[in-house]
Amino acid sequence: MNTLELPISHQFAISATTLPALRKLGIGVGHQSWVRSVAYSHDSQLLASASNDHTVCLWDARESNLTLLATLTGHDASMWSVAFSADDSMLASGGNDACVRLWEVASEPYEFVRFPDHNESIYSLAFSPDGRLLASASHDNTLRLRDITGIRVSGRARSGVAMNHISHVYSVAFSPDSHWLASASRDSVVRVWDISASDIHSVAQTRPVGLIGHRSWVNTVAFSPNGKVLASASHDTTIRFWDLATMKESSVLTGHKDAVTSLAFSPDGRLLVSTAKDHSVRLWDVKAQRELLVLGDPHTMMHCATFSPNGKYLVTAGGDKLLHIWGIPV
Repeated sequence: MNTLELPISHQFAISATTLPALRKLGIGVGHQSWVRSVAYSHDSQLLASASNDHTVCLWDARESNLTLLATLTGHDASMWSVAFSADDSMLASGGNDACVRLWEVASEPYEFVRFPDHNESIYSLAFSPDGRLLASASHDNTLRLRDITGIRVSGRARSGVAMNHISHVYSVAFSPDSHWLASASRDSVVRVWDISASDIHSVAQTRPVGLIGHRSWVNTVAFSPNGKVLASASHDTTIRFWDLATMKESSVLTGHKDAVTSLAFSPDGRLLVSTAKDHSVRLWDVKAQRELLVLGDPHTMMHCATFSPNGKYLVTAGGDKLLHIWGIPV
């Protein structure tokens, strides 16, 4: 099927077929320092970004030319992560001030809950797809899990637990069915936790599966949209795929020349985007296990990247303070 044969709804979605036409369509200007994290709302309407300038920016992301809706202030240190709740009504943010903040995403966003339960920097945040849990990964060697099912009524987590690691925890992700929680650590191990139990205290007492293969610390983890594969990326410059049915490594992607800093699957699971300290953004064919396209500027490092849930846009961000929006020109 060539591009002309694609249905109208797919002609301008980012895919292996349309990738040769990928172009930069717009930018987001609003941060004053490095951008460390970007996240789309599940309806692709909003985009959030976290920066070293201590702020979170909230953008209207319906078009490629982003419109800045709000700058969220309150954190007093560099920011590392943002994540939208399953229903897109809340935004979580965290960074070097060791505090997780929850923001009501309304016409006038405001902070309504904070969790000062970490002792050191927070590097990654994730909500479970079923809306039940909020996880955070920290430099304090813990992954914290909170039951937030009653948070709108009580303003507090129903319960919370710390899941201990032997070194710093850099990334956390939930599987699409909310059955698994994956964490990436400086000890070079990827841990996969069964979180199907309704009581998170029981979850904290279970032993995770350790996925061993990386030769240096693991920076990020991401589940495929069908929940069958977990991808991880490391300072060892590799990206590894793990089969969740067997909990075994299934393949390794090589090509980056320095530490890989972020990963994200396309909504259909056929593409993977990665960013690295080698100043490149690479797009990979997941099934064929091959590199399809390299984006990059030798003068600027992109630290993070993600696809919009509708498959229309790819956003990259990093050291130049900007958000770059990529897509297929209409």
